[in-house]
Amino acid sequence: MAAVRASFPEDRWSHVAQALDTYGAESYELERERVQLAILKLSMGNEDKLREHVAVAKTDYRDILLWADEPEASKLDTPEKKKEVRDMLKRFGIEPPPGLDD
Repeated sequence: MAAVRASFPEDRWSHVAQALDTYGAESYELERERVQLAILKLSMGNEDKLREHVAVAKTDYRDILLWADEPEASKLDTPEKKKEVRDMLKRFGIEPPPGLDD
C-alpha cells in the first residue's frame, strides 16, 4: 500500500489497490508482490496503464518483470535489436520488412 500511496492521489488508492489485487488471485499468478510493485512502477501514476499492465501480467507476468527490471533490454526499436532481427530473418531466407531498416 505504501507504493500505491506514493504513486497515486489519495482519492484513487482504494481503486488502484483493487485493480492491482486482481493479479495474484489465481494460483498460477506467481510472485504476487514483486509483480504488483513492477506494475506500479510501469504505470507511472496512470490508472489506464496500471490496468493494461495487470492484464499483461495475468497473461505472462515475466513480461512485466522484464519491462520493469530491464527497460533497455525490453526495447524493440534500438538499432542493435533491429539489426539482430534483420540478420536472423536473413539467415532463415526471409526478407526483412521495411520497418526494420535503420
